[in-house]
Amino acid sequence: MTLAKSIYLAGTAVVALAMADPAAAQSNDAEVEALRAEVSALKAQLAELSAKVEKVAAAPAPQPAPAPEKKPDSKPAPEITFKGAAEIKGDGGWTFKPRGRLHYDTGYVGLPGDYAANRNLGFNSRVRRVRLGAEGTMPGGFGYKVEADFANSAVNFGDVFLSYSPVNAPLIVRVGNFETLNGMEQISSSNNNSFLERAAFNDAFLNSRRLGAALAWHSGNDDWRAEAGLFAAHSIDSTFDNDGYIGAARLVYAPKALGGQLHFGLGYQHREFASNGGIAGVNTPSTGQVARYRARPNTQLTDVRFVDTGNFAAKSDRIIGAEIAGVFKGLYFVGEGQWLKADAYRAGDRATGLDAFSGGNVAVTPTGDPSYFGAYGEIGFFLTGETRGYRRGEGIWTRTKVLNPLNKGGSGAFQIAARVDHIDLDDAALKNGLTNNFTTGIGSLAALPGRLGRGGSQTSYLLGLNWYPIDYIRFMINYGRIQVNGGPVASLVDPLSTVPVDRQSYGTDLFQARMQIEF
Repeated sequence: MTLAKSIYLAGTAVVALAMADPAAAQSNDAEVEALRAEVSALKAQLAELSAKVEKVAAAPAPQPAPAPEKKPDSKPAPEITFKGAAEIKGDGGWTFKPRGRLHYDTGYVGLPGDYAANRNLGFNSRVRRVRLGAEGTMPGGFGYKVEADFANSAVNFGDVFLSYSPVNAPLIVRVGNFETLNGMEQISSSNNNSFLERAAFNDAFLNSRRLGAALAWHSGNDDWRAEAGLFAAHSIDSTFDNDGYIGAARLVYAPKALGGQLHFGLGYQHREFASNGGIAGVNTPSTGQVARYRARPNTQLTDVRFVDTGNFAAKSDRIIGAEIAGVFKGLYFVGEGQWLKADAYRAGDRATGLDAFSGGNVAVTPTGDPSYFGAYGEIGFFLTGETRGYRRGEGIWTRTKVLNPLNKGGSGAFQIAARVDHIDLDDAALKNGLTNNFTTGIGSLAALPGRLGRGGSQTSYLLGLNWYPIDYIRFMINYGRIQVNGGPVASLVDPLSTVPVDRQSYGTDLFQARMQIEF
């Protein structure tokens, strides 16, 4: 019951009592006075409540309570940037970036002299590389890189490794499939070399990736890098019985001097060949205890080799390499050389059981340990002002940054380059070697023309023009004049010549082009 209604009912009761019997009213004076007192108290309460209601009505309306402040997410959203492909960076050191490349080559290799019956010379086209993969980092100083190559309807592998770099320590450990520390141009990505193909000695000496582990140290200012590694004598494959191995080391000094960037490098490899009787693996430096060194004419558009030692029996080889380079704004130069010496078997040696040689246990045995040499020198210039990319701390070529790309209204980058490339596979110890029967230990001398055709030397004079419309696309044109002395093809180029095979010389021309996309 409300307070107002209570007052009304009390008042009504008082009036009713007054209008009733007077005697009864007088007798109940005490009760009436009590009711009046109660009514007065109720009126006072009503007045007090009315004042409070008016005060509340006059006060401003209460504001709603503020919403609780949203706490920031403890795991921020990954950062995505675009550098040829999307690169994702997450919290704690996680990164991921897909990578790939497409190299499509076309060109012409001239037919020297009468050597015109070979269908693998002349015009050809080839998808040189189709690679897809990914690279990135993980918390704790770990990194990774994985690449598969699908060129020529086959699957092979590029770099596949895990790396580790301790925090605040100038060390890098790599375990997996990667280059065996075998020279600046070979270690640098094919995306960043100036000519379509690497130097001929890399082809001849079978420099490539193999399974293994390496430890590198670099100075705080990246002037010095030293690295050593131990590898199996094969790449990723399905073999189990390859017991060969490779020990390798490389030292680089890369100071900033003379207003530019200099590079000096030394390398060494000892390659112990696998035993006979096994299954030849991928990228092995030999086929069992049989060595063979040969090189294409600076192109992969043919399988013809004008210089080729042929097979001979050997246990191992060792390679010493030297590197020099300089980058001065748009101008650069580079040169490398490698010397190889094989540890060959001798006539009279024997091999039985699993150590026997295939083909009747017979193989060529030199009269000494053959030695071979290859080198190149290159000079180039960016007509549009770019500087050739070089990575200090690793001693390799990297991507060149285009100053005025096509997509920003520029003309892209233009590079010109010239190179002299020489490979010498001529050695008297091999040409005078005997064909040894490893069962009996008896050797025999092969016919003179065949022996003189072992090896040969090749010198290539190359010119290159490269156009980079943007950072990740390149169009390349190479012209080469190839001069050959001796070798297994010399007698076929001029079959009527009376000059000894190893003194015959001939030449041919090379023209090739490449479309390159990489990210």
